[in-house]
Amino acid sequence: MGISTHPERRPLLVIGLGNELLADDGVGIHVVRHLKERLSRDDLAFEELSVGGLQLIDYLAGYERCILVDAVVTGASPAGTIHRFVQHAGGESLRLSSSHHVDLSEVLALGTMLGADLPETVLVYGIEAGDTTTFSETCTDQVRKAIPRLVDLICRDIQENKMGCKNKTVLATESTARDHRGNWEIINH
Repeated sequence: MGISTHPERRPLLVIGLGNELLADDGVGIHVVRHLKERLSRDDLAFEELSVGGLQLIDYLAGYERCILVDAVVTGASPAGTIHRFVQHAGGESLRLSSSHHVDLSEVLALGTMLGADLPETVLVYGIEAGDTTTFSETCTDQVRKAIPRLVDLICRDIQENKMGCKNKTVLATESTARDHRGNWEIINH
């Protein structure tokens, strides 16, 4: 797949990142599968990927907006904690502590420099992983229980068109407690 510069941009791409054979590392893929079942709209495209970094440029090209879903390992939150971050092109760099080592700011900057038609904003959702090294096709209990909450949150954000929000201004449900570490919004139940 080569770098694309589409004259007509597609509205929204939702990417689930992970390796579904490594316990919680596959959570991004599991979330995207649930989203596909819940959201059947012509303006949405879905991808399940086990790539990261510069390889994402090919997938992001030609979209107005993008949502990335992945497992995160911050070490600062319990397994199953939902995180949210908005990465703007040229904004402060985001490095996910996952097996994908995605530095989105650098990916977006390099892709733009190469002439790729990339989204200005990428909304990243992560679930704090408890185990990303055990060979298992299922997530740990804490992460598995967080999947429906994250699916609900993403569905609501898409339906309410909150993709362009700045960090720390995207509201969660009324009963959700929120905290911030760096630029991550941490969403707990």
